[in-house]
Amino acid sequence: MNSNKTFIVLFFLIAIFSCSEKQHDSGLVTADLSTLTKDFDKVVIRMWGYPFLGDSITTSDTIKAKDGKFSYPFKVKEAKIACFILFKGNKKKAELGFKNRDENGKTNFGDVYLGNENIVISGVKETPVQSNKSIPFKYYLVKIEGSNEADLRMRIMNGENFTSAESIKSNPGTYAVLHQLFIVKDQYSLNHLRKLSSLFSDDLKKSISYSKLQDYITKREELEKYGYTKDFNFVDTNGKNYSFEDIKNGKSMTLLIFWASWCGPCRQEIPELKKLYHKYKDEISMVSLSIDHDYKSWKMEVEKENMPWPNLSQLPVKPNGIKEKYNINAVPTLILLDENDKVLLNSINNLSEIEKTINSKLKK
Repeated sequence: MNSNKTFIVLFFLIAIFSCSEKQHDSGLVTADLSTLTKDFDKVVIRMWGYPFLGDSITTSDTIKAKDGKFSYPFKVKEAKIACFILFKGNKKKAELGFKNRDENGKTNFGDVYLGNENIVISGVKETPVQSNKSIPFKYYLVKIEGSNEADLRMRIMNGENFTSAESIKSNPGTYAVLHQLFIVKDQYSLNHLRKLSSLFSDDLKKSISYSKLQDYITKREELEKYGYTKDFNFVDTNGKNYSFEDIKNGKSMTLLIFWASWCGPCRQEIPELKKLYHKYKDEISMVSLSIDHDYKSWKMEVEKENMPWPNLSQLPVKPNGIKEKYNINAVPTLILLDENDKVLLNSINNLSEIEKTINSKLKK
């Protein structure tokens, strides 16, 4: 009798464990939009990831729908962004917009996070955007339940921050939180970032996204230890090599300008950078470091902009060399170094703060 009870308990434990593993490895979307519309017979689900997190794969699945209902079994290695488009035959009828569970939350049209969870979608209302006659299809606002990934991402999109130690401890296996931490990683000291990253679950630590965060931490450690001057050897548009000493040229400060020819804000700030150069050219040295992929585009824009300081890259030999070497995830990025080549200021795009720091340093 006791052995039978033991067998039954073990059976249920194994069953529960198996179900939880299966739920973790795959997901199911069940949708009932019949209160909104039945005027569609298929749904196209498009999924994509963040290329900067190592996920550049985009997928598109088409499933049948009937009486305003559909179900979609899926499996993803890591949480992806997804959108749902309703069709009748080959005619696009509507897109779904997703709302936070908080009825007062903002609407995030068109996309939602999907992790391997069992998710229920239900209709809320047709949105006012339908009154715009230039849009030949409708938007339907829907509610999503059962997805912690979707819920957290929409709250993040609405301005909430889940990158504190307490938040990560509460959501250690959630990609939405890991991805938010990666996006704001520059805001934290290296030691604090290490502590935060250590709080994620063991499963999440096996992910590509987590490995990208660890790569960033490793490269940042090297930058903090060796600075931006180690192995500084780049070329201008004529193929001339520059060392860091060539750039510094005995000046008390050096401004590194990370940019790209395709970057609108980078191009817009060039006139202001020229003013800065002419105002402080006796005190600081300046150099532009391009993360361009295409040599011809970079060379053409450098010649067009006629900047009076060196413009360097690793093109055409290594298109992503500077971006990878210096952990540059956004341009324009401005980094001001002191006379000892240590970072005085790291700014995404704030010339006024750069000039303020220069003036403060010159007064000492």
